[in-house]
Amino acid sequence: HRDLHSFPTRRSSDLILEEACRQAATWAAQGLELAVNVSAHQLSHRGFTEEVRRALRTSGIAPSSLTVEITETALMRDVPGAYERMREIKSLGVRLALDDFGTGYASLSHLQRMPVDILKIDRSFVAALNDGGRSRELLEAILGMAGSLSLEVIAEGVDDQAQLTVLEQLGCQMAQGYLLGQPVPPQGIETLLTSRQLSASEPRRAAQVR
Repeated sequence: HRDLHSFPTRRSSDLILEEACRQAATWAAQGLELAVNVSAHQLSHRGFTEEVRRALRTSGIAPSSLTVEITETALMRDVPGAYERMREIKSLGVRLALDDFGTGYASLSHLQRMPVDILKIDRSFVAALNDGGRSRELLEAILGMAGSLSLEVIAEGVDDQAQLTVLEQLGCQMAQGYLLGQPVPPQGIETLLTSRQLSASEPRRAAQVR
């Protein structure tokens, strides 16, 4: 007889990642890309890269269809450790996104050294479009910088048509927010994929699974 607590247990973050990848595997035929948020704690865990590898192997999805999203705040807590983990994850063929860009004080020198594929502009920049000021100029500068680094850009928190119109004028190709769709359960994603409600002329939308 062994004490119950002596058995090794899987971390909840590990299980969540595997479940997300398994769900994404059922949508693979539609070309869906899955993005998973990563906490500072996960990023600092030395075994996290192996968790990602196991989730990919178990689900069978292509590494390139998975994006790991890391916030600027999580990154800046331990820059050397974060860089190491990001390089490991990148070596698996997984894409990396820097989430909430503009809030974590990451310098341009950090940005040019990070192996990221996507910048997600923090919703505060988009919300400021309704208040006037220099928000449009800031967004234009971020998009220009991202373009020079060959990074994709997603604008977060797009809640009204005026914001979307400005982003389209600035050349932002991807957006997410309540204007484009609210977080939905997996069945809701399947409905969107089946109905093909999004036209090819619209900005690419990032749907959120709750």
